[in-house]
Amino acid sequence: MWGTSQGDRTLTGAEAALVRKSVGHLRDMITAGLDLDESYRSEVDVFDRLQPTQQLSILHEVAHGLLDPQTPILELTAVREGTVHAIYREMFSLVEFEIDLAQHREIDFHEFPEGAEPVFPPLENLAHQIRSTIVSAWHELNQPSSEWSPAGLIPEEQNPQIVPEIGSTDLELWSSTIEFLANQVLWDRDFEMEPFFADLDPAKVADIKLYMGIQENYFSSPAPDANSADYQRLDQELLALTQDLKV
Repeated sequence: MWGTSQGDRTLTGAEAALVRKSVGHLRDMITAGLDLDESYRSEVDVFDRLQPTQQLSILHEVAHGLLDPQTPILELTAVREGTVHAIYREMFSLVEFEIDLAQHREIDFHEFPEGAEPVFPPLENLAHQIRSTIVSAWHELNQPSSEWSPAGLIPEEQNPQIVPEIGSTDLELWSSTIEFLANQVLWDRDFEMEPFFADLDPAKVADIKLYMGIQENYFSSPAPDANSADYQRLDQELLALTQDLKV
């Protein structure tokens, strides 16, 4: 389970399927980077500073927290919440990829009558269904649930603008929709404030953290790392988790 902004819960339904897709892709990018000895760049600083083995280890930890009801609730730290944000940022990358794929999908010209227009494969048959899953997750999170209620959402978050059509290519609208989904898990973006605290007088830091409700070890808690033997096990467990697509 995970201590989300909407209570302690395990993600289910389309929300869980969406996170699994994103985690699976992020896992693929991290393992590909191992061959080059380069960390994957997610544009989330606290995650990007990690070595590939650390990235995979913290992704394993966070993914199980979000998706596995048997995983005990973890203390929220900068590196853990930053990893959650990296997962949701990866969703936007998948949207960009899916749109590009749809716009450049192959055409089968075989057996077309002379002069007939070629028929493109429908969007629903594309390899990635990320936009459809995002829309499903948005609708599920705006409906009453047996596990939690959206009544606690601030009014402007209950219906953020409009939900995109599945075939929409409006990247700004997809970005705002993904941000809405991320806000149902993340409390805030405290993990982005590390440079701010680093520049402050240490005598003032404790008081500011107390005022903001930030735990003392929030920024200093390290990411887990894995040796070569553990890495293989964690990778296989993460792969198995992301392949469980039942919703």
